[in-house]
Amino acid sequence: MNKNQQADTPMSWVTTWGTAEENFIATPEGMPEPLADTTVRQIIQVTSSGDEMKLRLSNRYGKSDVVIRSMHVAKQIKADQSAIDLSTDTVVKALGSEKILIPAGEVIETDPLGFSVKALDNIAITMYFDAAPAATEEMTGHRGARATTYQVSGNQVSAETFSSPATTTSWYFLADVSLMSPAGSKAVICFGDSITDGFGTDWVVPGKRPDTYSRWVDFFAKRLQANESTKHISVVNKGIGANSILGSWPTDAGRDRFKRDLLGPDGAAYCILLFGVNDLLSLSDTGKYDRLIPEYQKMVALCHENGIKIYGAPILPFGKNQDHTEAAEEVRTKINDWMRSPDSHMDGIIDFEGALADPADPKCILHKYAPLDGLHPYDGYETMAEAIDLTMFA
Repeated sequence: MNKNQQADTPMSWVTTWGTAEENFIATPEGMPEPLADTTVRQIIQVTSSGDEMKLRLSNRYGKSDVVIRSMHVAKQIKADQSAIDLSTDTVVKALGSEKILIPAGEVIETDPLGFSVKALDNIAITMYFDAAPAATEEMTGHRGARATTYQVSGNQVSAETFSSPATTTSWYFLADVSLMSPAGSKAVICFGDSITDGFGTDWVVPGKRPDTYSRWVDFFAKRLQANESTKHISVVNKGIGANSILGSWPTDAGRDRFKRDLLGPDGAAYCILLFGVNDLLSLSDTGKYDRLIPEYQKMVALCHENGIKIYGAPILPFGKNQDHTEAAEEVRTKINDWMRSPDSHMDGIIDFEGALADPADPKCILHKYAPLDGLHPYDGYETMAEAIDLTMFA
């Protein structure tokens, strides 16, 4: 699209990347060094194209203000390295200032900035903190970045590469990134737990590593961009490992965070709901079905009240997992039957279950997809993405 065409095309903000905010405890494993007088470079992968960007920064769970003295964005050169393309290095401001304050308990937006990206580009977001928050026991972040975050001493926001950085695989203070996008552009919110969060894609035990972008959500984004009729669709990952609908560990219960994660991003038009397996682990009470269905119904209603189509993904089988029980299987089957029925009012079904289940033993995932725990299909994420009917988003 040329500039004259852009001028004649209605544009709006649509989120191109996002993560689910968590109450993040600052530990040596989670944050290698104290924030004071350090530069932190975080990597994200956008799922759509555009020339103007804004970011949302979150201190939702923080007990004290966060001050970012300087913040830049640039394109990453290689997925598993800290190096950036200096020709793309761009200052980020908020309220016209390079010094950005995120008040305790709040989420802010940056000023829009001119920054051209193509779908599936890796972007480095680099922040310099000259002082640590007064309290770092609780911060806002996301544990499961599955991408390397780099930390070095001093102000190095525009350094082409970092020398001997401390590293982790978590994000800090990032909520989402939006692009000014042509009319008709829309976002899909993928709401779930560790399976959506991509557990196993960076797990060293089965020989995986970070920076591979191999969650089912990542493969889904690649399929959308490879298909001409769905290139206008971006993907936002709102999965949190170990999260459940009713339970509050490791952060807000799924029922409590659903509204903010659904309506916080810009341009949400679809929701894929793959959620509930953690509510079933070690289950002995089949009556939990009656406590879960009303929560699903509220999620469906909220989507429809806001003009968002919701596609239900029946809960995956986990018969070979150590926490599987007969009660869990009974409730899983009843929830999935309800989800597929007209009573659920889902706008469609995405059958990950059918794609992964063992035909000879449908209560189990095929061993080749989840060889270690029978629950997390880290070798089946691409198969999951291939099971999505793209005409549901065309």
